[in-house]
Amino acid sequence: MNESNKASPSFISNDIKIEGHINSTGTILISGQVVGNVTAKSLTLESTGLINGNVKADETELMGTQKGNVKSRRLSLLIGSKLRGNVNCEELIAEHGCDITGKIVTSKRT
Repeated sequence: MNESNKASPSFISNDIKIEGHINSTGTILISGQVVGNVTAKSLTLESTGLINGNVKADETELMGTQKGNVKSRRLSLLIGSKLRGNVNCEELIAEHGCDITGKIVTSKRT
């Protein structure tokens, strides 16, 4: 894929609150608040970000607060992140200092 065909990531800044579901075929960066489910190819929740809903993405990186279930091929929970919900993923990376409450199921598809 050449550079002209790559889509820019969608960005929700820290002064924005969205009430409703978000669906994207690309990358989403969230610094603000989302009350609703988020579906994307790639999702990054910044340290100031909050999602109150379920997340489904191929690649998920959490630095903020997620209240809801996460289904992702690869989930990275970085220092300072807070997750309140169940996790279903193939690959889990959890840094020291992340806060997780919920059931975790990891399985590699064969």
